[in-house]
Amino acid sequence: MFDQASLSELLQNDLIVDILLTVAVIFAAFVVVRISHRLSSRYFDSPERVYRSTKSVRRLVVFLAVVSITLVWSPGFGDLLTVLTLIGAGMAIALREVLLSIGGWARITFMSSYKEGDRIEINGVAGDVIDIRVLRTSLMEIGGWVDADQSTGRIVHVPNSWIFLYPLYNYTRSFKFIWNEIPVTVTFRSDWRAARDIMMKYAEESAAIVEQQARQEIQQISREFLIHYSILTPFVYVRIVEDGVLLTLRYLCEARKRRGSEHALNLMMLDDFRAHPDIELAHRTLNMRPPDARQFQDLPTKDPLLD
Repeated sequence: MFDQASLSELLQNDLIVDILLTVAVIFAAFVVVRISHRLSSRYFDSPERVYRSTKSVRRLVVFLAVVSITLVWSPGFGDLLTVLTLIGAGMAIALREVLLSIGGWARITFMSSYKEGDRIEINGVAGDVIDIRVLRTSLMEIGGWVDADQSTGRIVHVPNSWIFLYPLYNYTRSFKFIWNEIPVTVTFRSDWRAARDIMMKYAEESAAIVEQQARQEIQQISREFLIHYSILTPFVYVRIVEDGVLLTLRYLCEARKRRGSEHALNLMMLDDFRAHPDIELAHRTLNMRPPDARQFQDLPTKDPLLD
């Protein structure tokens, strides 16, 4: 046990005092974050508001804690710039990836590259943004082993530094529609014009509401980007291929409804194709007939090199 004199001598040691103050700042920051989370859960009903309020408090507390600890360990206010310069030089060398991620977080936050709820793709990883932190961004993955733009159930964490290294694809920022294509191949003897009309009929029915919404969003996004779409209506492209006539339906749909819209269109088109007597879907066939033995009668029965 320390007596009063020993405790007084211990507190006169500047190093011990700085360590105690640092521990106190960290403990206080932890307590404030925990209290803010409980208060947010109590007074906010929406999970989104709880998440955003807690995250804002956490960022503010971390910033204040870092500033406080820096001031504690600084020899004096006049030497603060020197301390920060030395710390920054050491961090730049040892923590390059971490600093890049922090810079990426600043770019994401202040330049609005993406936000929570956006669907993005970067470095081959695609998903819906569910959390943005100082060092990483968390995505609910789409694609993967699922052959469509639907969730796999996995959460993927990508470093924020990737935004400086790889192209970023944002499916939903400002303009939430994408172009999708459905290829259908019919045989050469089929009535490809009738098949094209069937595909156009159902695509035009489903595109009426989408086109109106897309035009409104294009007017808004054109104020920020040089984007101009003159044609938003669906269209069927015709191409001659090896197996028949390839009909490719190109239509506009919401980014998160690509698979659903394709599923609905395929069902309706297949029903009409089946009912039409002159439409036959093309498929590849293989000739599995065994070879005629007479073709090999003139071949030598043994290798002449062995004679």
